[in-house]
Amino acid sequence: MDYCTNYWRVSIIKIDLHIHSSLSACGENIMSPQNILKKAEQSGLNLIAITDHNAIAHSILISEIKKASPVNIILGVELTTKEEVHLLGYFPDEVSIREMGEKINEYLPQMENRASFFGDQLIYDQEGEIVEIDCLLRQNALQISLDELVKLIHHLGGLAIPAHIYRDYCSIKSQIGFLDPKSEFDAVELSRYEWIKKKCKIGDLIEGFPVISGSDSHFLEDIGTFFFEVEDEHYIVDFDSLKYFLRKIKIERFSRPSF
Repeated sequence: MDYCTNYWRVSIIKIDLHIHSSLSACGENIMSPQNILKKAEQSGLNLIAITDHNAIAHSILISEIKKASPVNIILGVELTTKEEVHLLGYFPDEVSIREMGEKINEYLPQMENRASFFGDQLIYDQEGEIVEIDCLLRQNALQISLDELVKLIHHLGGLAIPAHIYRDYCSIKSQIGFLDPKSEFDAVELSRYEWIKKKCKIGDLIEGFPVISGSDSHFLEDIGTFFFEVEDEHYIVDFDSLKYFLRKIKIERFSRPSF
């Protein structure tokens, strides 16, 4: 069943755009794209993204194996800037995220991952078998600044969204100290805990920016335990509709209150 063709039968769309797979050293080894997709289906999620640390292979793979799944996929990645800010990037198609992957390899220091300390970085194939271990330290900071990385993502047609902005490490608040209202971010992300604490909903603003959230799942059992909900009227079911919605909220932001 294709989710988009049955859209009007759904009253609430459940979205989680921050999930790590086994390709992230911090991700559980059984977090294959196949297992993530299956767990998302079982949890009733409608739209998800795999966002591994400076790695795109499993984001592409889950979009390829989706087939008849009712779960829609957005291509994504969690990037680490030179300032060690985590930045979520979402892309419209495989061509653009592959170009991002080439840039990642260009800016990523060639340091070996210490799996005994950081964890393995396992790559699965379309049959759900482990075929490779990525030996580069993917959690390292890219040698490109936050502002330049945002420009690059936009050049590729993508969305740039700082992750977990209030976290006390690897966030824009911890590394930069403030959120510049003139920044070209398409939105900002709150951690699941801040989202719940602030009683946020989609369409809200944080310091003038549209706000989203995600589970930041690293373990299979975490998938489906948190998501943000969108009502039919907003129609967010893929990259294009997400981009349209966030731009609409940004245009309206000057007439609406922020948290």
